[in-house]
Amino acid sequence: MFITRRNLLWLAAGAVLPKARASRPGELLKTNVWQRRYRASATITLLSIPIASRGDVGSGFILIEEAERKLAIQFGAGSYPENARGLNRLGFIQEIIAEQKPGELAECNYFAFMTTAAEKSIEQARQALEDSGPTIPYAVAEATGKNGSFISKLDRISLSSRVTWRDYPQLTDQVRAAVRTFRNLSAQSIEIDLPAGEAAPATFLYAVRTALMSARAGTRVSLIYNGKRFLLRTEKEPDPSMRAHFAERGLVPEASRVMLLNARLEECSTGQVTPFKVWFEEGGEHMPPLRFEYQAKSFLRLAFEFDPAAAGPQVSLVLNKKENA
Repeated sequence: MFITRRNLLWLAAGAVLPKARASRPGELLKTNVWQRRYRASATITLLSIPIASRGDVGSGFILIEEAERKLAIQFGAGSYPENARGLNRLGFIQEIIAEQKPGELAECNYFAFMTTAAEKSIEQARQALEDSGPTIPYAVAEATGKNGSFISKLDRISLSSRVTWRDYPQLTDQVRAAVRTFRNLSAQSIEIDLPAGEAAPATFLYAVRTALMSARAGTRVSLIYNGKRFLLRTEKEPDPSMRAHFAERGLVPEASRVMLLNARLEECSTGQVTPFKVWFEEGGEHMPPLRFEYQAKSFLRLAFEFDPAAAGPQVSLVLNKKENA
């Protein structure tokens, strides 16, 4: 079979990495692993109109592990201050899911942290950069859902402003240590009782993956994050312009298979809606997407596009830690 350079790039970048099958207690689970790295770009908007853009302002990754009825999804991303006019922002989410059957959760856990910022306008953002101090505030969230309840914990900590996205994955250890030190001072714990017979609710990354893998064009998935209930609505549709874009970059073997997932995340108590977009390939819905973008602030739109050459941190496995030793 003749393989072009473009198809070779696609195959290498999206390859699944099979792991060992567990046949006796203590052995490794049979695990499939998919990972993609992303290059981040930022667009400044005014009344939703783009007025300035900058590429390569940071990077990100998505790592998915699938082992029997367990699933682990990790997403991390952050800015490179030297490329982003001094902006130092980052975030990380790790979800571990146990399914009763495909699409129905028995138990879910997540750990997440991100830098926090209160600026509402371009001027406030510029002032925040000028007045940046020795520390940066972070929000840290942990949760467990099982046996009819969902327990969330939210902490707020501060770390040195010298810590950046380049310091991941050591950063996760720093965050966990800071939470253990200050939890008694800052922690908020929220417990939500689920209706009798209700399965554990979805977590955010799992809900998005469920929507991508659904055979239906539109989906509605309930989820809980930070002790709040959300409803994720999605619709799939072709995107001819992005099909040409991905084909030109050699990231897909067949441009006609590129699809767009339009998503709207609604907070149930307030009605606040956060829209975002995800581009994926038909037949590859189980893999990390090709691109995703969202409005991080009223004046800031962020996009993360798959790039096999993108720089990024070394990422550790969760389900088969022995293989990462």
